[in-house]
Amino acid sequence: MKKWILLNFIVLLFSVIVTSNYLKDIDDSLIWAKNLSANDVQSIEMVISPSDRENHYKNFSSKDFDAIIKILNSSMGHKANTSAELGSTITLYITTKEGNVHTYQNLRNAYLVIDDIYFSADRSWLASSFRDFKGDASLPDGFFQRVTGITTTYGLMKLGKNGKVLSPLSPLEGTYRQLAEYTVFSYLIKSTLYPPQDIDSFDACYMLRVIYSSKNSNSSHDYYLFTMNGDTYMQNGKDGSNAKVGTDLYNRIDTLLNSFN
Repeated sequence: MKKWILLNFIVLLFSVIVTSNYLKDIDDSLIWAKNLSANDVQSIEMVISPSDRENHYKNFSSKDFDAIIKILNSSMGHKANTSAELGSTITLYITTKEGNVHTYQNLRNAYLVIDDIYFSADRSWLASSFRDFKGDASLPDGFFQRVTGITTTYGLMKLGKNGKVLSPLSPLEGTYRQLAEYTVFSYLIKSTLYPPQDIDSFDACYMLRVIYSSKNSNSSHDYYLFTMNGDTYMQNGKDGSNAKVGTDLYNRIDTLLNSFN
């Protein structure tokens, strides 16, 4: 009898340890996804990157909610460190009836990202779950401001050697703003990155400054656009990685700034 009691105690202790470790690995964001109901949802929107401008966005009908929620309820994966790699993404913006906006993202069929929490997930599950998601519209004006509550302002400067400002233009509006957004977007979707270059050593380059404003704070981030060995690159800050972008973007920005000077 004592042996059975001891054995049952060991089995119970093992179960507690396993359950405790399992629960530790489940983040609140994953629990939210697994328990979400279509009745909780006000709207579901999607952004696909990269994609053609005309297929960058989709606003799902309420009749699509059940199928999408089914995917969220089957979410799986183990918490992982934030990935520094860029790549193709499909992001769902889910607004609840309480007015909260959650993000649910497939990053390169390698990571499931829920509200900025990364999970290493099964590639085949990610690929099959998101395979039928297709965009059917351009991104609406003010979309990111609406879902994040953050206002972005773009400024453009032409820089000379040692970072000397030659020609400033700010803020960018209308089609000029769209050009700035698309140029940064073209960098962010690249998966091949290169070591940083010494920006101050170039005789000429362009800097796109993005200013983020929320209710209580402002912050800015700089992207540098330059040509090297016949190709055009964009660099994330002075010390960040760079990636090749279309030379036509550099030429359009060059034409834009020259038209004001």
